[in-house]
This record gives sequence, C-alpha cells and structure tokens, in this order.
Amino acid sequence: MKTGRTSLERKLSIYGFELAAGGHNIYALLEFDITDLRSRLRALRREGRGGSLFALLLKAIGRCLGEFPEFNLMIDARRTTSFVTVDVSVPIEVEKDGKPVNKQHVIRNINGKGLAEVDAEILAAKRSGLDEGSFALPKAAIGLIGVLPRWMVLLALRTVLRNHRLVRELSGTIFVTSVSMFSAAPGYIIPYIGGPKAVSFAIGSAARKPVVRGDEILIREMINITAVFNHDAIDGAPAARFINRLKELVEVSSEELF
Repeated sequence: MKTGRTSLERKLSIYGFELAAGGHNIYALLEFDITDLRSRLRALRREGRGGSLFALLLKAIGRCLGEFPEFNLMIDARRTTSFVTVDVSVPIEVEKDGKPVNKQHVIRNINGKGLAEVDAEILAAKRSGLDEGSFALPKAAIGLIGVLPRWMVLLALRTVLRNHRLVRELSGTIFVTSVSMFSAAPGYIIPYIGGPKAVSFAIGSAARKPVVRGDEILIREMINITAVFNHDAIDGAPAARFINRLKELVEVSSEELF
C-alpha cells in the first residue's frame, strides 16, 4: 500500500464536482448513425481537407447552439446571462512528469472557425502540454487550494460561479468531453453540467451494429452521445427540438459543417 498527498489539480476537481452535485438536470442518451459521415470524412482526408470525427461533432454541437441561443447561456437564482458566441471547453490528455493528466482547452467562437481549423487547434493544444490556461483557475489560485480550509475554497468558487462572464472566460460557455478515442466498449458516460451552464455533452464510443432501415436490417456504425440539459434553464420540448436538429446535422446534413 502507498499513500500520498492528493494533488492540487485533483482537489480542484473534487471541490468543483461537489458544487455541481444536486443539479436539476435532464439526461438524454442518444445514438446517431455516423456511417455516411465517416465516409465523407475519409473522402475529405484523401483530398487533404476535413478533420477528425470529434472536431466535426464539436462543430455540429456549436452549430446547434448558434441556432438555439437559449441553450448557450448560464443561469442561477439571481440572473440569466446569454452569450452570442459559443465557446467550447474540452478536456485534453497530456503528459506531466511521465503521467497522463487532463488539461482544459477552450475553443473560442467555434462557429467562426472551419472544421480543419478546429481540428488543428485541438492537435496544437495536445502538443503544447500544460500551460497557464490548462485549468479552470489560474495557477496562483490553484495554489491557494492547498492552504485554505475547505469552506473558504467552496465559498470562493461559489463566488466565481455567480460571475457568468468570468466563468465564460475561464471555462467557456459549454463543456464537451469524449471517451471514444480511449475505449471501444459500447455504452454511455454521464458528464457533469458544469456549474451554471445550460448544457454539456459526452461523446461515447462508436460501434458497428444491426439497425432497422425501412424493411431491412443493415450493419451501420453508431455512436453514443449523452446530452445533459440544465432544467433550470431548459424544458423538455426545446431539448427535444435541439436533439432533433443535432441528429439531422450528424446523420443527414453534415455538409453544412465542412
């Protein structure tokens, strides 16, 4: 058995999850057909264009948030703040002292960037390792977590979460995580909503499986996606319309994203 001190980064995660617990959320476990989408991406890569599946799914989510601006907001009991641009926070695995750690990267104004540009930005963030913007708080603030009592840290974090514009600067307007690049096991993961934000997503693994199309059973490549909606801001019917549009973009109208 080996016991050591919990790192400051993990302490920050623990406190952050504690603040996010108990939210009023709606969970949608989705399955999208990406067979045709994969074919388009492969064809574009042969031409030296296009990007990764993850980048394209981020573009699809960003497009939906642009079309449904009521989802690109933050809310608490005092105020609701809507944002014009969609800033997507994604976790990226890098190495620190020979061990894998997650850093945060915020893709600013994703709807103002092309697919190849988003893909290149993610790759550059992976190669750059840890930097000042790798975590939701500056390094100096993270250092205080190790010396301040728990109640004081939680009070400070609650104060930050009430400042919606500061939250946007620190961690974007939405959160999207992905496990598809690390696991081929089918299933769903449930992400945290991320404080006052209205929606977050988790991209699961893709797998070939039999699917009914008309009167036929076809083998198609399907991907699992979890959407979590903050029920304080979003009701069921608008969430369903958002999901329908996201499904259309992924399965039918992906050319709008290239």
